[in-house]
Amino acid sequence: MSSPLNGPLEVAVRVLTLLAEAFPRSLGLNQLVLLDHGLLHSEDLGGPSSLHPPVPIRSSELGVKRGQLTLGLEVLTRVGLAEICVVRDGIDFIAAEGAHPFLSLLETPYARGLSERARWVINRFGDLSDADLRAAIRDVSGRWAEEFENLPAEERLG
Repeated sequence: MSSPLNGPLEVAVRVLTLLAEAFPRSLGLNQLVLLDHGLLHSEDLGGPSSLHPPVPIRSSELGVKRGQLTLGLEVLTRVGLAEICVVRDGIDFIAAEGAHPFLSLLETPYARGLSERARWVINRFGDLSDADLRAAIRDVSGRWAEEFENLPAEERLG
């Protein structure tokens, strides 16, 4: 059995939360990759406490996130909670009419945390270009590398 963590359903809920918060704006896949990272590791970017723990090699998450988000977006578009829209630069995604009502049904502390952090990350980074978003993440990932280098060897090796 595969883990539900970072599976298509969990990622779909995170992406839908970001799209709903950004509405009526649409977001591209690259933006979603970086915004999702900020959603999970918001404290690293000067925001509220992070939803996921500060593991030393969290910058490596960015490498697999695109594929995970693609699967999550596939789930959302299939069930009609997100829509694909063609924009000047390619393809974006936008929250569909049922997104907000669906998300209002999620009442767990984790869902509330997602909503709070999505609001923060969209307000802070939602209008940045891909290049500016990458620069912000790159700045933080440089600090992560320093943290990793300062860990005792037994913690780095697991």
